[in-house]
Amino acid sequence: MAVHAVCETTNLRAVHYAERIWDVVSDVDVDNGTLGYLDGQHEEGGVIYDFKAGTKEGAPVVLVHMPEWTEDTSRMTNQRKDKFVNVAGVPFRAFTLAEGDEFALSPEGFVGTPKVGKYVTIDANGKLAVAGDTAPEGAVMVGKIMRKRQIGSTLVTGVRTYGYERMMYTVKVETLA
Repeated sequence: MAVHAVCETTNLRAVHYAERIWDVVSDVDVDNGTLGYLDGQHEEGGVIYDFKAGTKEGAPVVLVHMPEWTEDTSRMTNQRKDKFVNVAGVPFRAFTLAEGDEFALSPEGFVGTPKVGKYVTIDANGKLAVAGDTAPEGAVMVGKIMRKRQIGSTLVTGVRTYGYERMMYTVKVETLA
């Protein structure tokens, strides 16, 4: 099974200050934490928009984040966050990003090795590309990796390993074009 990016909406205006949260759909599977833009309404007059990964000049940047867990705790299926993917053709949520917003991503959401203090931009596939020690010029979005922390833990026995752990990197949006 593939390991997918894990995302947390740490401190977004869309979450805490009633900014816009969009209903979107894509024609490909999309990981949580993918960044992109809205490419018009999915159906004329509807409330669902088409999501495209990457950037488009003049379009607002949105962050994909759909809750990974279902409320039905009686299910025996594996609900690991790193196994979750937003399936093509099924609506999911995207949050409009603003300057100063913070969100956390696992290493699978980056191109390159994430490190605290490094700047990031959005690549063509909607992942965060590690740009280096200085903020790049002319990017649609520039963010800075502020913190690194671990979520989860494992217990190793002679028979098997229980649980999972994941490193999370908090990114603060520095500038948006």
